[in-house]
Amino acid sequence: MPASRLSSSVAILAASTMLLSACGGSTDASDSGGGEGTSGEGLTVVTSTDVYADLASRILGDTAEVSALVDDTAADPHSYEASPQDRLSVDRADVIVANGGGYDPFITRLAATSGKEDAVYQLIDGENEHAHAEEDADHEGEEDHEEHEGEEDPHDGHDHAEGFVNEHLWYDLAAMSDFVQDFSVHMGELAPEDAELYQENADALAAEIDALDERNRAIDAESMSFLSTEAVSQFLLSDAGLEDSTDEQFLAAVEHGDDVAPRLYQQALTAAADQQIDLLSYNPQTETNQSAQIREAAEDAGVAVLEFNETIPQEHDSYVEWMESNISAVETVVEDARG
Repeated sequence: MPASRLSSSVAILAASTMLLSACGGSTDASDSGGGEGTSGEGLTVVTSTDVYADLASRILGDTAEVSALVDDTAADPHSYEASPQDRLSVDRADVIVANGGGYDPFITRLAATSGKEDAVYQLIDGENEHAHAEEDADHEGEEDHEEHEGEEDPHDGHDHAEGFVNEHLWYDLAAMSDFVQDFSVHMGELAPEDAELYQENADALAAEIDALDERNRAIDAESMSFLSTEAVSQFLLSDAGLEDSTDEQFLAAVEHGDDVAPRLYQQALTAAADQQIDLLSYNPQTETNQSAQIREAAEDAGVAVLEFNETIPQEHDSYVEWMESNISAVETVVEDARG
């Protein structure tokens, strides 16, 4: 039986209030653009993945040095093992950006080891429950996330499936727009002399993301459905109007790093082979023998297959460009299906 639309009740969080650490000398300019800074000293920001590094760079411009621990499309952030260089980067960071939700516990572990817990800005509440659990992938309790007082849930409108959290927040464009604004306020509190710059950059970036969100939600995908080999694209495709036909137990097994039960695997294989779906969403960074077989069945049956990565592919210069490409691909699939 198809699963209902899944998502997490996610609260955008600012890190605990902290004093700005002094950094000697000026920092390198960001690769991702942004305005010119006015501060004589800069912040050092370390993020778990290049998605958040790109967005942070757009906001902070030349006032900060921003780097990501994971920026390789061949790496799976779910199972990433931090290096000694990563540990050094986190130890030197003024601000540490984590996705949370059990997605990137490697960076919060490093922060804890370095005594930098107060420097962590975490998007999804509850990750610390799992950060020290040695990859047991037990997601119990993650569904109980509280919103900040006075803030709206960025996932309002998404259905919530008990016992499963989709932590791939960067595919939720509305949530990313909220993050951009919230992060700019947080950084402005740490560097008041650059607060106005951060807000201007955030407004421009949020407007670009909002436009993509509007375009995605305008896709006419009524009566069309998709199957995912992993939950990465779920927010984007559901917002585009496609019905999610993936069993939540299938997704939970993948998120836990387990083999999918034979019954669920056969169910997915049949759905692909018998054209019971219009689109297969495929994550090449979490490929298994089972997911490869499902993809082969879909391709043999003439079902459209789209790849959705965890991190920004090398052929794209920015998060915004990458998401625009993903939306264009979905539009093409829908248009082709409509004839």
